Amino acid sequence: MRSLPFSVPQTLWTRIAAAVLALVVLAGLVVVGVRHFTGLPEDAAFSYGGKVVTQDDLAGRADLLGALYGVKQPTRKAERETFQRDVSKAVAVSMILDRAADERDISISDKSARDTLASMLKAQLGADPDAAFTAILGEFGVSENDVLDELKRQQKIARLFQDVTAKAVAAATPSAVKASFDKDPAQFAVPERRRLSNVVVATRKQAAAVLARARKGESFSRLARQTSLDDATRDKGGALGTVSESQLDPTFAKAAFAASDGGLFGPVKSQFGWNVGRVGRIVPGRPVAFATVKDDVADALRSELALAAWRRWLGDEIKDAHVDYAADYRPDHPDAAPSDSGVVPNPAVPSAGVSSTPSVP
Repeated sequence: MRSLPFSVPQTLWTRIAAAVLALVVLAGLVVVGVRHFTGLPEDAAFSYGGKVVTQDDLAGRADLLGALYGVKQPTRKAERETFQRDVSKAVAVSMILDRAADERDISISDKSARDTLASMLKAQLGADPDAAFTAILGEFGVSENDVLDELKRQQKIARLFQDVTAKAVAAATPSAVKASFDKDPAQFAVPERRRLSNVVVATRKQAAAVLARARKGESFSRLARQTSLDDATRDKGGALGTVSESQLDPTFAKAAFAASDGGLFGPVKSQFGWNVGRVGRIVPGRPVAFATVKDDVADALRSELALAAWRRWLGDEIKDAHVDYAADYRPDHPDAAPSDSGVVPNPAVPSAGVSSTPSVP
């Protein structure tokens, strides 16, 4: 499923907040208190705070997620049932957070949301953004108010996050930042990088044949031009550039960073096919002085402190809530400890593992 071809701009706060809040919060990311009773209407998905959210309400929400964020509903029955439970839980949590924001008198004006939308469209849709936006809305079956409501909700929850975590973040004093660096300076060091070339083919047998030819001395770049399925690197002789281990598919990275300088490796299977690689050059990692990365360390510590404070606060808030789920919409583990995985992705967070290098396996 495609999503609208523009994205909501992110600040430091929205990136941090989005990891643990709502809107389309990750399934299992929160602890929801459940009170069991049988008084829900027949068409209800759940009830919270005296409001019944119907099954049709949730179906509409899922459709909106698809249009705005590309969230695709599974086709298999078992996966679809899990998906609807996750959406139910996500919407319940967003309602809890909305109420918390309202109790703190946090609100976002229509003008603020419209100004954000106008800036976003101008930056991302180029010439005549209004006409392009109107056409897009028609194509995806959503309204301008749908988009504005999402922007307002994101901004409101980001403000709530900032409000809740302000005291915790203040603990990131200069001495605390230095102590955080001294505790594990390696995490801020410049990582080892490798200049890699890669050939992608359809089968293991084909990959083994390419590897055999390369080991016999055939030019790797010529082999890539002749055999690779990767359109982005084939004409460059398979060159991926100089990359760190974190930029690569984990399986490919393990093989690439175990090979010697100038060495060949593979066959390795990735989502793109079967890979054969070559290490062109190893650029060693190196430690860095605290003064060089002081700002990065401070950002990391503030994020760590903020997330910890948010999770504590959020857990307390949700434990006090009474969310009553219909049987088919009750999450499998409504009282489970927070988790970082789920079926419903958070649209405000960049996907984990996305590489900045095109076509990296």
